Amino acid sequence: MSLRPVVRRIASAALLLITVAWMAFSGGLDQIPQSRTLGQRVETTAQLGCGLLTLLSVLTGYRWRRWGPPVLAAWAIALTTAAGLSSLVWGPLTLIIGRVLAARGSAGW
Repeated sequence: MSLRPVVRRIASAALLLITVAWMAFSGGLDQIPQSRTLGQRVETTAQLGCGLLTLLSVLTGYRWRRWGPPVLAAWAIALTTAAGLSSLVWGPLTLIIGRVLAARGSAGW
């Protein structure tokens, strides 16, 4: 087995996670001035945390491996919180939709 396909897959996964981190973090920064309610502030904070924790998960995959599991657990919590709250605090969607999005976020979508 050649090492190149493995390196390509790892690099592709890292690039994807860095892109997700940038999108989550920049989206959270854009939402800060628009956050008026407590729920919107909590969701924006969770989104910013999700962006930072996504970047940290890439770093702990290569360095500081002992921090990997706690970072991934915190990332899953931030992702689930941001996905579940976003529909409830930013749009006229129902509680059922919020639960579906939270479940979807915790499944790693």
